[in-house]
Amino acid sequence: MNLGDIIVGAFVALLGLIGLVLAGGALDQGIYLFGLSLFAFAVAFDWGLMVKAIRRAEAARARRGVHG
Repeated sequence: MNLGDIIVGAFVALLGLIGLVLAGGALDQGIYLFGLSLFAFAVAFDWGLMVKAIRRAEAARARRGVHG
């Protein structure tokens, strides 16, 4: 994982937490849904970053010929 992925992942995770705060304090359904959607996007985005990092590490390990 490179530094850019870590910084972007941390920023998106922060946005997800902001989404939860928005949803928790929402007085109307629009803000509630927006907050939950922002959180769901953050979870999916960071999950994708983790999958990408794992695949990149596995590919590097396969190129080196290391198994297990």
